Amino acid sequence: MIWIILAALFLFLGFAVQKLKWYFLISGYNTMTKEEKEKVDVEGLAKLIGRYSCALAALFIVIGIVEYFDYTNLIMPLLTLIIVFTVIVVVKSQKYNHNLFDENGKWKQGASKNLKRPVIILTVTLVGVAIIFYFALQPTGVTVTDEHIEITGMYGDTYEFAQMEHVQLLEELPDIAMRTNGSAVGSKLKGHFKFENGDKAKLFVDTNVPPFIQFIDDGKIVIFNLQTAEQTQALYEKLTTKTEN
Repeated sequence: MIWIILAALFLFLGFAVQKLKWYFLISGYNTMTKEEKEKVDVEGLAKLIGRYSCALAALFIVIGIVEYFDYTNLIMPLLTLIIVFTVIVVVKSQKYNHNLFDENGKWKQGASKNLKRPVIILTVTLVGVAIIFYFALQPTGVTVTDEHIEITGMYGDTYEFAQMEHVQLLEELPDIAMRTNGSAVGSKLKGHFKFENGDKAKLFVDTNVPPFIQFIDDGKIVIFNLQTAEQTQALYEKLTTKTEN
């Protein structure tokens, strides 16, 4: 659903900038002085932003379709494409800003420095988002020792068998009311969530692969599962043996 909302948002942005001439929506241009704006080919820039926004909208729709059919391995390449596309557009957009060039078409002194900073910030931000998505899509990793179970990856933690209570197998998750601090990419939920009944839980689950192991640690609910139902079932039986001792 979030991808469709993003697609609609960027479609509107592209239409508003290119057709309605809402140039105040263009980042950077809206903070320029009147004299600086007069040296910008704003119509050319708006056309570029409009096309870029429509292209992003199309990519978000594709990601939404990919997520719906649970082809989550395709999400990272698509996000990477968005990052590369965005950096290219940021660089290309500078040619419409004649404040950066002298009368001979050469870079003014210090202009490249002004360009370098936003490109670096944008690249770091987008790469950071891509990394978060990458780890959110990774299957839950579990390591079991004689004393504890360790759930690795995002929001992972170590849980001592001596403190674990009420280990049980759930065929379905309680209805989720909201995500309080976590990631939800397709069927993969990681982090802190709140259920409709008011309970709060830490989840490491793929909702498309029931069942789910639930236990209580220090008064807090933890629910997770593995890549297959058979693996989850086998681990549940192992945990019940560990926690009964």
